[in-house]
Amino acid sequence: MFGMAVMALLGNVCAGSQLTRRDPPTLPGAEISGTVMAIESPTRVWLRNVTVEGGQAPARPAVVTLMTREGETSASVQVGQHVSGTGRLFAPEEARNPGDIDRRIQALCEGYELSGYLLPGWEVQGEPVFSLREAIRRMRSALLGQIEALFGEDAPLFQALMLGERKGLDGELTTALRLTGTAHVLTVSGLHLGLIAAALETVMRRLRLRRRPRLTVQTLVLGFFACLSGAAPGTIRALIMALLRSVASCRGRRYEPLTALSLAALVMTVCCPVMLFSGSFQFSFFVVLGMQLLGGRFRAQRLRSRRRRRGSGMAQTVIQSACAQAAAIPMTLRFYGYVPLLALPMNLVCGGILPLLMLGGWAVTAMSAVFPAGASLAARALVVPARGFEALSVAAASFCGGIVRLPAPYALSMLLVLVLMALGSDRIRFGAGRGRAALCAALLLLAGYACRFLPVARYVQLDVGQGDGALVRSGRHCVLLDVGPEDAYDMLRYLRFEGLTPSAVILSHLDEDHAGALGTLLRSEVALGEIWLAQGALEEEASGPVREALALAQEMGLPIREVRRGDGIEAGGFRFDVLSPDETLTGSNERSLVLSARIEETTLLTTGDLPIDSEREGMPDCDLLKVAHHGSKNATSAAFLQQTTPELALISVGTNNRYGHPSGRVLEDLDQIGARLFRTDQSGCITVWLIGERRMVQTFLR
Repeated sequence: MFGMAVMALLGNVCAGSQLTRRDPPTLPGAEISGTVMAIESPTRVWLRNVTVEGGQAPARPAVVTLMTREGETSASVQVGQHVSGTGRLFAPEEARNPGDIDRRIQALCEGYELSGYLLPGWEVQGEPVFSLREAIRRMRSALLGQIEALFGEDAPLFQALMLGERKGLDGELTTALRLTGTAHVLTVSGLHLGLIAAALETVMRRLRLRRRPRLTVQTLVLGFFACLSGAAPGTIRALIMALLRSVASCRGRRYEPLTALSLAALVMTVCCPVMLFSGSFQFSFFVVLGMQLLGGRFRAQRLRSRRRRRGSGMAQTVIQSACAQAAAIPMTLRFYGYVPLLALPMNLVCGGILPLLMLGGWAVTAMSAVFPAGASLAARALVVPARGFEALSVAAASFCGGIVRLPAPYALSMLLVLVLMALGSDRIRFGAGRGRAALCAALLLLAGYACRFLPVARYVQLDVGQGDGALVRSGRHCVLLDVGPEDAYDMLRYLRFEGLTPSAVILSHLDEDHAGALGTLLRSEVALGEIWLAQGALEEEASGPVREALALAQEMGLPIREVRRGDGIEAGGFRFDVLSPDETLTGSNERSLVLSARIEETTLLTTGDLPIDSEREGMPDCDLLKVAHHGSKNATSAAFLQQTTPELALISVGTNNRYGHPSGRVLEDLDQIGARLFRTDQSGCITVWLIGERRMVQTFLR
């Protein structure tokens, strides 16, 4: 454990050094050139030795889309050729809200930072060269095509189980596997490599191969399979540990899983220090480490009794699965915000059916090369248990009470969980103070996690890009005030990360940048309460996705209520007074809900996209103002600000948006009244803690 802690510290330092070095993005119309090092798809390639005319060349490779003219289906390029053209390179999106995914970390772990496009008219020069990576990609593509031909409409599940390819997988099934704690079967990991290694070992023993030839064959086959399946962090970890097990067996040494796990972490973080911050890396290593730390004591206690040895094989499987699910709970909470209660029985089912589907799928695919008719019949037979597994997963996911939603633990809590598992394990020796240390770690863990449930009121303005999404919350209850654009998952990720239960959704109006993400929320595992709209909002123009989401809400039986000036909305322990609109206003922005709420000793005023012409007299003084229409010059007049005199003003606006928001005039007017201004494009998520008369502002980007 000490060695792993030292490695983690050194890896953190090295990763921090790599993260400080940034490749600068380009402006539109830049002249970009580079050499093709890999082909991701017919129109998307990796470029090395990238140069940007008149700008700084990126140090890392870049991934670009080669745009084609109308009528062209693919780009004709090969590895080793030189590509040049006009286009743009973008920096990946970094986390801007609690619970967000850091796309830059993901990109760096894959070996690049910038991605972009080249406009039609790009040129190709030079001769192609042989690339093992490209050969493997083509082989993978051919195998995926063969699996599709064999299994038809059921092919996506087999493609995922055999090669980790999820693109064609049904969204309902993917969600069902995630909610039942079995989504890991879609990622090639130790379970998949273990099955292949066991099958190989059986065949080679039948052939009476000696130890060294067996080691060579296993190394080549498992390494090739890891590359063929995408070489995800969990796959690489499993490959290293499997090879170390084979080496130990070949040399007649005892295999120590914790040592193998530590060596795998060392190799991977030396090769790519940034991988330490990858969610896939963290999940894989945390769960395997937890299995090893928790499993030893339980296995020893279970197998110690002679009376129970007859069922020791089954008991071993159950104990191993239980330890895996227990170790996965903190990581599942951190990334998904819930605990799947059916994870243990469903994983036991997976443990029985995965060998059949995966190894059977590979056997059928191999058979199709020499005996197509027999392979077709075998594929039809294999589809039956596959469909049964899909149906069982969907049914289990729809089970009421199948998950418990809780806030995600912070990083310090994750470290305390590791310490607690180490102290409770019989695999690591400690002194006489083991019990006291475990008690202290448990108390610290409980105290730290209990803070996530404190009933402190706060207003949260999420960074949803060029749109609006906010909420007011106290404890685990909240009220959503707009939800963001259709393609924004920021609100959903925040609700998962914080473990919140929305009592109501209030949509200021039905423009897509404010209400587009409603459908995403409705189709998730987060249960929404009632939906509030301005009276007559449905009569105004609304985008297709918003209307579809409202229709879905009606099908789900969620109440949709309309309010106008003079009404009140009570939800989640908060009361909102509706100040606008009334029947005299027409137009989507003009009919935006203007809400006033008294939270603790703070008066909140939200204004949607209310234009200047629709502002009314008699607006109340406020302490916290959500500025209208992203700071547009056509909203939030100087007279309105003089009347409301906010102490804090928040603007939800996208970085480098094409509208020029926020307006210089609005910024000057806010400065004139002495308001403290915070913008999501500069600060990311903005949280205003409301404690009595105090208002403390916390920004996500520091």
